[in-house]
Amino acid sequence: MRLFTRTVHLSGPALEVAAYASDMRAFVSDKTGVEIGLWNVQFGAPLGTMVYSARVEGLAQLETITNTLMAEPKYHEMLAKGADFVAGPAEDALAEPLHGGGGDAPPVGTVITSTRAVIAGKYAEAIAWSIDMAMHSEKVTGYPVGFFMETFGTFGSVAWISGAPDVAALEAANSALNADPGYLEKVSSAGELFVPASGQRTMATRVA
Repeated sequence: MRLFTRTVHLSGPALEVAAYASDMRAFVSDKTGVEIGLWNVQFGAPLGTMVYSARVEGLAQLETITNTLMAEPKYHEMLAKGADFVAGPAEDALAEPLHGGGGDAPPVGTVITSTRAVIAGKYAEAIAWSIDMAMHSEKVTGYPVGFFMETFGTFGSVAWISGAPDVAALEAANSALNADPGYLEKVSSAGELFVPASGQRTMATRVA
């Protein structure tokens, strides 16, 4: 399974925006039979950033989903209804899990951190380091860490995604990592594996 995400940038009255995004999630999920998650990004991205997520087999299934929606008049009505909330173009992404990332979708209320970077050229070494880092983080925090390679976009883009039941648990996990000597050693050993200043971290909560 691959991870599909659609990042949207919305603005307007908070309650109206949240209701629109939630209604769109429910409609697409019901119409396509695919579980769609809706995430509110709270840190690391512009305010109003929300992400729809789905686990898909690949491009063929995505094409089927798209064709189903394009043939549905109500979908176009809902897009038109939300036009006033849209603050910028949506961004689609598809990522392949190289470690973890399987199983059921996280439940509503789950809080995740996503750490992204771009491999500088030593792909075999960088991927091995990344998987080792994910496994070490799992041991320290007790929470699974998915490591993904982006299929499109900037070549060599990767992401580590880890979740916790709530903000307090996530903060405790981050504190445990920052206090772990092994974790700090591994971060330092990354050396020139990744493009300088390409790292970016976001936090999001599943709201629907």
